[in-house]
Amino acid sequence: MFLIFAKDSTQILKILFLSPIDILIGFALFIGIIFIDTVRTMVMTHFLGERVKWRVALSNSILGYFYTYITPSSAGGQPFQIYHLSKWKVKPEISSAIILTRWSTMMIFLSIASILLLKRYLFYIQIGIPVLSQIIWVIILLGVLVSFAIFLILLIPRVGIGLVNFVKKSHILKWIFKLFKKDDVEVLTKFEYNVRQFYDAMHMIWMKKPLLIIFDGITGILDLGILYYILYRSIMAASYENGAQFFLSFWSLSAIFILLSFVVYYFPTPGSSGGIEGAFYLVFSMYGSPPAVMAGILIWRISTYYLPILLGIVTMFFEFKAKSKEDENAQKA
Repeated sequence: MFLIFAKDSTQILKILFLSPIDILIGFALFIGIIFIDTVRTMVMTHFLGERVKWRVALSNSILGYFYTYITPSSAGGQPFQIYHLSKWKVKPEISSAIILTRWSTMMIFLSIASILLLKRYLFYIQIGIPVLSQIIWVIILLGVLVSFAIFLILLIPRVGIGLVNFVKKSHILKWIFKLFKKDDVEVLTKFEYNVRQFYDAMHMIWMKKPLLIIFDGITGILDLGILYYILYRSIMAASYENGAQFFLSFWSLSAIFILLSFVVYYFPTPGSSGGIEGAFYLVFSMYGSPPAVMAGILIWRISTYYLPILLGIVTMFFEFKAKSKEDENAQKA
């Protein structure tokens, strides 16, 4: 990013060197998001009859972000969280239902908010990214439609089971099983059983525990609000250090962030890096000092991306030790 904005790089670096406290404050707020996610996991597992230690739920949250940030298009977090909870003896269908419910409540909020905000705030994005001005609304609406389609697949058993039955008839899949010397009937029957168990768990959450959905939705929105605030505070702090002003309110920045979420997070790089910084810079620099805005975005990314990756690496080390110790104790017992 510095190469793209080379004429401002010295000024951006100067602001960053004056901002270590702002980076730490941003990281502390992000730790708050991690703790909220930890509580969400603890509450969800408790009401679904599963026991998860606080340490395991905390690791699940930290490593969920870690794998989100190191995989293309930010796609690896939820699959890892499902695997991680299953590894700590949470039933696979329960862990899948919990993590995908959290994803669903977030996408419902973002989708509805995008539809409500599109008419008023699309103009901000079109000015900042003129090359996409004619199709940006199509991209956003397409993202909303895809999210709703996935949500319906997760909630309607007939759709999911229908997809499983369609896959079972695939000659290519049967050829793959034959290549690896696997019994396709046995594997697919077991897979269909697990899918049905997953739908039972989803039905339990969505139909029989509405308060759980409300709790998860509210805490998920709180997560997003803190994330938006970290970005807003970072740009405001960088603007102050640069003696400049930033002319967007927190609410306007949050609205633009929501709309851009359906664009930037599909950028095919680890953690969608590059796409996020570039899109936010192009839009937000229209309403403040470009070097200060760029510095603020970098402060935000250091606080909510690079430092959490380091935290994830440390957590993986302790996670490996804890799991090895538990397996050793289980063998002794």
